[in-house]
Amino acid sequence: MAALILAFDDISASRHGQSEILSSCLDYLSAHPEVDASRIGIYGEGLSAALATDLALADRRLGAAVCDGGLWNWTRTQASISWITGTSHLSDDHLASAHRMRLARRLKCPALVVAGGRSIVSVVEAIKLESDCAAASIDLKVLMPQLAPVSDGEFENFAAYDEGIFAWLEHKLAPTSAS
Repeated sequence: MAALILAFDDISASRHGQSEILSSCLDYLSAHPEVDASRIGIYGEGLSAALATDLALADRRLGAAVCDGGLWNWTRTQASISWITGTSHLSDDHLASAHRMRLARRLKCPALVVAGGRSIVSVVEAIKLESDCAAASIDLKVLMPQLAPVSDGEFENFAAYDEGIFAWLEHKLAPTSAS
């Protein structure tokens, strides 16, 4: 298994197109004999999630994608426009949900959406997307953080969170049996 882990600053600052860079990374990984080209996953967190989503939408060579934020970019852009124009009270959650489903249908590989806590994705929106995707037979799973109690409230268990992400990637990118 190979994982392409993105750093937004490295890719966004390049003078080459983002899709060209990511495609070149896949070309590089696929050319190595020690890499099973059918078992390449992509993981983007924060701003890099949009890059991971874009690549998962465009390239069939990926076996799995962790791309939590990319499905929400349009929604954030629309919310910003509404806020600037003073029309934020007219937000259309149904329209945003429908847009996310259109994107989810276009994904070329299974996807994991990380919701809550350190993610930009709300748990409620992610659960709705997961439910809609299940009904449409789209391979999309939601991972929510485990919270641990502390004296002044709760905190996210980041180790368990990351463990869940990499366990999902390992499962999705497991070698297929020849039987």
